Amino acid sequence: MLRLAGVLTQLSCGACLLIGTIGLVLVQQNKTGGIGPVAGWLATAMAGLVFGGLIYRGGLVSMLVAAAIDAGFGITLITIASDSLRKLLKILPASDVATIGDGLHVAGYAMIGAGAMCLLSLPQGIRFARWFRAAAATRNAMSTARGFPPPPVPARGSAYIIPAEDQPASRRRLYMVLGGLAVGVGAGVGVLVSSSRPPGPEPSGHVGSAVAGTGSGKAPPGTSSGKAPPGTGSNRVVPVVTPQIEAPVPGDARIDATATASVPPGDAGGGVKSKPVATVQGLVAAQRAAVAAADAKALAGYLTATAFGFGVDAGEVAEGRDAVAAQLARDLGDPPAGGFTVESTALSIGQERNHAWIAEELEIGAPGREPRHLAITELAASIDGTWVVVALHWATPVADATAQRLAILKTLPAPQPIADRHDGSDELDQAVRAAFASRAAFAEARSERPDAFNYGSGGERAHGGTGIKRIFTKLKAQIRIHDGARVVSGGAWDPTQQAAPWIGWAAVNVDFTAKTRAATEVTQTFRVLAIMIKEGAAWNIVQTQWSNGGPVR
Repeated sequence: MLRLAGVLTQLSCGACLLIGTIGLVLVQQNKTGGIGPVAGWLATAMAGLVFGGLIYRGGLVSMLVAAAIDAGFGITLITIASDSLRKLLKILPASDVATIGDGLHVAGYAMIGAGAMCLLSLPQGIRFARWFRAAAATRNAMSTARGFPPPPVPARGSAYIIPAEDQPASRRRLYMVLGGLAVGVGAGVGVLVSSSRPPGPEPSGHVGSAVAGTGSGKAPPGTSSGKAPPGTGSNRVVPVVTPQIEAPVPGDARIDATATASVPPGDAGGGVKSKPVATVQGLVAAQRAAVAAADAKALAGYLTATAFGFGVDAGEVAEGRDAVAAQLARDLGDPPAGGFTVESTALSIGQERNHAWIAEELEIGAPGREPRHLAITELAASIDGTWVVVALHWATPVADATAQRLAILKTLPAPQPIADRHDGSDELDQAVRAAFASRAAFAEARSERPDAFNYGSGGERAHGGTGIKRIFTKLKAQIRIHDGARVVSGGAWDPTQQAAPWIGWAAVNVDFTAKTRAATEVTQTFRVLAIMIKEGAAWNIVQTQWSNGGPVR
């Protein structure tokens, strides 16, 4: 039992040393959290290696300390917040982060088991330590006793195994080897996890890095999903998340805001004349420039006359160009004298024919103010040669733990009710209601396209239909529509789809019921904008955004 307890403790602490080393690299790379807790973790893991070695000699103190270290590591790994893990592993897909989280939970339970083994071995350890000391004392007395015959000693009678003399140098070398191995492997894995895509041309069909503010719009090859070289002010090349799309996006894949920032307000399908926005990338950059100026008229120019929008606050639901633009201007607030600084920290664009679904995260700053983060999804269409927004969803990401706590306290703002109404395809309306009838139905309704996207309420980003299906299939929760569903098919804005629509959007409030760590059920009502396309005979979901309406206090 002592040997098993010692082996488990040293393996556990070696694994924790590896985890801590990876965490140190990620903390440094992502500038998330402090070095102090990681340093404490590493020091404790090294101490665990030492006390794990001392277990082989028994003793009350060493075994209690080893048990405490094992149990402490195990409890920490089991209770690690998913939000913290996502921040450290933000370049990985949500499905991979969930898998890593499950692995850490398994490791945590194993470490608690190692601590329990140390406690179960206590009686044996105490007896062995007493025998060890007594045997060592007897050996020393025999070696100096008068008349003790010199070797060779006759090999007769019973054989007794006496503990060897203590050799601390050899143990120190072992600990140094184990520690060095864990640090080296951990540093290597951490660098691989946190590094960017290796240099080289971007794969065909990818949307590359976005440039916020002014600049050349050029980025070094391979920087689209990792760390990009810094610039000055808002003129920075920023990393964007870029799933592969089946149809290449027309035009230059890198956005140059200077090419479109001066685009005047327009009205595809309305009465105001404007300079056409020829590419979806141009639309994204032009909107970003309008956000920087908090220009409601410019934002209105990039909306269809019948546009729909969820705003940041729970009570903000608008239909119609003017209402949506006013809502967006209200969410932005009054800009400072020099305008907002706007940085795109993540961007995903999927496209089918003359339509695109867009997901972007913006960091909006102003002198003397805390930067704000906006999670945005949109359905855009190219109508009469210019790209415009059909439906959009603006939200402020809210940490899961915060939202769950407010839901339990019943202080989470309730979303504005959505009335049942659909324009166009009855088949699409039925598909939306079926998809949001349960968690299993939602997973089944997801398209398997590689450019499918899901935006979580805490800012989580999941790419690829197959991975999103897997996430929701394993999710231990249930969903259902809270009130009504607003559903619109493509014929409402695209004349070519009036007879046979193939794309549409739906806005719903969805009750999401899951168990807390205390095994009690809690329900949150999320606002969801879903983009759906027709694949064969079935309507499937290609993009969703879930959000908690504010203000969250």
